[in-house]
Amino acid sequence: MLKVIFCTDGIFPHAVGGMQRHSRLLVEALAKTGELELVVIHPHPGVEVFEGLQHIREISLPPLPGKKHYFLELREYSKLVLAEVKKLPDHLVYSQGLSIWAGMQKVVDRTIINPHGLEPYQTLNLKDYLKTWPYRIAFNRLFRRCQHTVSLGGRLTEILRKRVARPEQLIVLPNATNPVDQPPEDVIKRPEGKIKFMFVGRFTSNKGIDVLLNAVQLLNEEGLQDRFELDLCGKGPLLEEMRSSFPLSNVRFRGFVSDEELDRAYLENHILVLPTLFEGMPTVVLEGMARAMPVIVTDVGATLELVGHDNGFIIRKKDVKHLAETMKLIINIDQGNLVELSERALEKFLERFTWEVVAHKHLRLFKGLSEAGEVPGNI
Repeated sequence: MLKVIFCTDGIFPHAVGGMQRHSRLLVEALAKTGELELVVIHPHPGVEVFEGLQHIREISLPPLPGKKHYFLELREYSKLVLAEVKKLPDHLVYSQGLSIWAGMQKVVDRTIINPHGLEPYQTLNLKDYLKTWPYRIAFNRLFRRCQHTVSLGGRLTEILRKRVARPEQLIVLPNATNPVDQPPEDVIKRPEGKIKFMFVGRFTSNKGIDVLLNAVQLLNEEGLQDRFELDLCGKGPLLEEMRSSFPLSNVRFRGFVSDEELDRAYLENHILVLPTLFEGMPTVVLEGMARAMPVIVTDVGATLELVGHDNGFIIRKKDVKHLAETMKLIINIDQGNLVELSERALEKFLERFTWEVVAHKHLRLFKGLSEAGEVPGNI
């Protein structure tokens, strides 16, 4: 049985974030294959995160204290992770983000790095670029030295291709989510009456919410306000500013919604819109596709892995007119064509982006690395 050490700086729900949720769901899916012995290193002492799952051993390290700069604390944490990894020389190493970094040259020949969204390489202003330079230095070192670097795809692959030592180091492995319980015929979008658009995300400057609301305003000025609606789900520092700046009759600011309310909103609405300025592989797009939602999204991060002409529309960043034109196209689309987009969104999700599918892609990577004799020891 293959042996893999899974290194992470936190696991949902004990730590909150996209990478932390990814850690939990990927480990669970890998365990269900029955083909791995997993050692999971995490900073949650006294907690058995994966209780009840077979072939998982957990190593709990002290949590990051949160008293110093996060980058410096992460460096110290990575040293603790490395000490545990060195005790298991016959295991492959899969590291989330910068979970293993300081001193990692001692284990590079068996290490796979998943840097996820590459936010330090997609900053929107000089201040953020300067603030994130330590992360770029650390990641660049990892990318040059590790056995494999995981890209979520799309433009993230372009960023990584310039930084790895060898092209064969790069492996595209997407993010994923779980299928919904409803049968396909219950989630396929067959709108009657108004087209219902939906946005999900934090109300921050990088999500392009002002672009979306300005596009709605343009469409309303054309006299289309009675033919569509927009639901915005999420909260954040810009929520009240956006609510007061755009008092539009066909826009509903729902603020924070529970998981149950969000799931219901995905099913009730027809089209997911995400005019974001930078991303990794947005989970909200995967969640929408899992509920047969065609998607309008900007060409950033790994969105091209998810959305094409068969299941949605790719728009230009910060382009209000282009977004308005695309939404107008949907408002006027033949219902049969919209049903086809909906069906293909669900089909593409089930073919490529469930945790079961993605876990088996990881498994093939682990097997290939092991069979190539690139890992010390007999695994």
